[in-house]
Amino acid sequence: MKRAKRFIGLLLSAAMCAGLFLPNAMTAAASDEEITITMVESLTSAERTALIREIADKYEEEHPNITIEIISPPLESADNKITQMLMSGSGCDIVESRDLTITQYVNNEWIQPIDSYLDAWEEKDTLTEAAQQAIYNNGGAAYVIPYGFLWRGLYCHKDWLDEAGIEPPSTWQEIYDAGVALTDADANRYGFAFRGGTLGYMYADTVIWSYIGTDILAGPDAGYFLKDGDGATIFTLPETKEALEFYKSLFTDCSPSDSIAWGFAEMVQGFIGGTTAMLIQDPEVISSCEADLEDDDWVLVPFPTGPSGQGVFPNGYSGWSMTSFTEHPDEVADFILFLSNAENNTYFCKNYATIPIHTTAAETDSYFRESRFSIYVDMANNGDVYRTCGAPMKYNAFAAYKSEVDTMYQKWLTDEITTDDLLTWLDDYWTQAYADEGEKF
Repeated sequence: MKRAKRFIGLLLSAAMCAGLFLPNAMTAAASDEEITITMVESLTSAERTALIREIADKYEEEHPNITIEIISPPLESADNKITQMLMSGSGCDIVESRDLTITQYVNNEWIQPIDSYLDAWEEKDTLTEAAQQAIYNNGGAAYVIPYGFLWRGLYCHKDWLDEAGIEPPSTWQEIYDAGVALTDADANRYGFAFRGGTLGYMYADTVIWSYIGTDILAGPDAGYFLKDGDGATIFTLPETKEALEFYKSLFTDCSPSDSIAWGFAEMVQGFIGGTTAMLIQDPEVISSCEADLEDDDWVLVPFPTGPSGQGVFPNGYSGWSMTSFTEHPDEVADFILFLSNAENNTYFCKNYATIPIHTTAAETDSYFRESRFSIYVDMANNGDVYRTCGAPMKYNAFAAYKSEVDTMYQKWLTDEITTDDLLTWLDDYWTQAYADEGEKF
């Protein structure tokens, strides 16, 4: 039956593209016609797609006239594929928006807010503070419903630490000290899994923020600007220079030389494969560790703190947005909220290892308070120490920044430029962005 429904949906889509049906006529007949909702993933994996498919099948059972089609491009090209579809104004009703992409989607009016649907949703009152921040962080309108958060923790090879008589680190300095002690290049064993490739700059950001603290920053989504600074950046502070030089020492003294090019997959494999002793990553790595490591050989502990006394990391998230050109907004919004309800979101987050968006998750499922995942609950309950912050992604300049900043950091890590050169470039870039675009936080 479902195959037949999907086939009919594809035939209807093809007929519309060929001009055989008029959109208005289709809309008028919506209550009598089969409806296909097409959603496109960004952070694709076979396991995650199967999980979403499972929840979508439940929705289809409750709504026999609706078919959910899931498009899952390869991970490396998924965001480009979504952008192409959004630019064309067709082919999708729901897209996966990320903290790194949603500003572009909003600014180009490719997605639309769903405030009226959210306001009437009976489960909105159990949304966490982090969820509400993500939902309303784009001009105050609800352009995205996150499905979970990717806070960071410190993964350690406990067997390595035990052999050396070292406790799991709780500060950045302790990570460095343990990393140096555990590094043995001749044995291809290193203390730290460094991320020098794509998005490596985000790890440098976390060290800087943990050094200087969030109290002096302009806001949780303006982590490069100073509070009441009239556009002054953090890159002229002596603490920022100290933090960067410390961050570089993690690479030079504790990490494999080829980690200059490591991204997510390489740094995780370095840890699981036994090359590196410590890894800072999201909770999604829990399942990989559980599958490939002995239970007693690894431990997950809270994110390290800096001299400020805080551990600061991005409030990374991804979620579902309604396209501005969908012909079935009511049905699309209903499905997004179905994906987002407490039951389905808690189930999804448990199996995908992300932090749920409902305050009730830890009450309804012991996984979130008793397993290794519980450190994220502990961090959330200790908000004075564990803080979230982000780059100023609302600036149009951020798109170009993302394409340049990793190269600048790599030049610095390989001594092509000095720390002062890097800081000058960073300060000049964001000072100019503020001059061009004004205050956007």
